[in-house]
Amino acid sequence: MMVTIMVSKEVSMERISITKPKEKFIKEYKCEGCNENVVQKELIIPVGPKKGQAMLANYGCKCADIKLAKKAIQLRRELESQKMQQFFDDNSLINQSLQNATLENYEPTNDELAKAKQDITTYIHEFNGTKNLLLHGSYGTGKSHLSISVTKKLIEKGHSCLFLSLPKLLTKIRDTYSNEKITEDKLLESIQQVDLLVLDDLGAEQKTNWAITKIFEVMDSRAGKATIYTTNLNSKELKQHLGERNFSRLMENTQIIIMNGQDYRRRDF
Repeated sequence: MMVTIMVSKEVSMERISITKPKEKFIKEYKCEGCNENVVQKELIIPVGPKKGQAMLANYGCKCADIKLAKKAIQLRRELESQKMQQFFDDNSLINQSLQNATLENYEPTNDELAKAKQDITTYIHEFNGTKNLLLHGSYGTGKSHLSISVTKKLIEKGHSCLFLSLPKLLTKIRDTYSNEKITEDKLLESIQQVDLLVLDDLGAEQKTNWAITKIFEVMDSRAGKATIYTTNLNSKELKQHLGERNFSRLMENTQIIIMNGQDYRRRDF
């Protein structure tokens, strides 16, 4: 035999009274931090262990809100920078020797290279996402070193960047023809979208009709967006190698930086 016992429980609700603190107007002023009109009042704490004590309250001040907003923006920028860095690391084609290259550890060996470093520093500070650079000069003067330094500085500012050795890029495009995971269109789309693209060692690739066509496709997709080119070829050699159409696209809105000098990699000898 099963017996069910029902228990009734009454819940009494007590009325809670809230005592407002006494207020006393102190002054009204414009806050220098947030530029808002603020009313300052003295409040007398009505209850609790601090009962009777006075405290100041500033009504209308938004300094705390602004501080929180700035902190949120800074956190977002840091996360965006980390995301851009990861994208750069995953997709750039960089020689091992350039992994540790920075603007700070580039040591020019003559006045011309010192000016080149200064021009690069100015480019970073004034970066607007549309101006191109062409770093031209003899072998081993640090063209790749300086150009990758730009990407590192701009990534810190939240910009998306890619550093691509042109010969390696063309090899990677060929590899997509037998790779089902990544298509040529997807690769070129990534190149087109970044804020800054570095095409390193222009002219070192084998000259074929296919290569010249692909170079034009990359250049054409970057129209209106910032690209840095490095090359050992002079203007006549570059025009002959790339063809008139590619050379014309290359020189559009492009500042030329000359970098001649002793081989930077062998400066200690």
